[in-house]
Amino acid sequence: MKKQSDTKRTPNQRQVAERRGRIAEMLAVLLLRVKGYRILAQRFRCAVGEIDIIAAKGDMFIFVEVKARRNTTEALESITTHQRKRIETAADIWLQSETSQNFAIRFDVITVAPRALPTHMMDAWRPGW
Repeated sequence: MKKQSDTKRTPNQRQVAERRGRIAEMLAVLLLRVKGYRILAQRFRCAVGEIDIIAAKGDMFIFVEVKARRNTTEALESITTHQRKRIETAADIWLQSETSQNFAIRFDVITVAPRALPTHMMDAWRPGW
C-alpha cells in the first residue's frame, strides 16, 4: 500500500524516510521497555493497515503509532482521522486473535524529533467503536 507522499519522493528519499522510521521505532521500543512495557508485536500488518508497536502493561494492550518528524507538533499533526481509523480497525483485527478478553485498550503516540528525546503521549485518542 503506497502512501500518497511516496509518489512524490525519489527512491533515495523513500529509503532515507524508511530508515528514519525504523530508527524511530527502535527508539520507541527502547523507551517503552525502559518504562516497563512488554512488546508483543512490531509492524503488525493486515489488509487494512499497520500498527507500529503493540505493547502490554498490566491488564492493558497499547497500540502505538510512531512518528518521526522535525518536531513534535508536526508529528502529531501528521496523524490524520483516516489514519487513526485504519489503526483502530487493524487493532480490532489483532484483538480478535487474542484469547484474553479482560484487557483494556489504549492508543498512544510516540514522536521522535532530531536532537530531542522521544515523547510518549499516552491515550492520544479514543477509538470510535
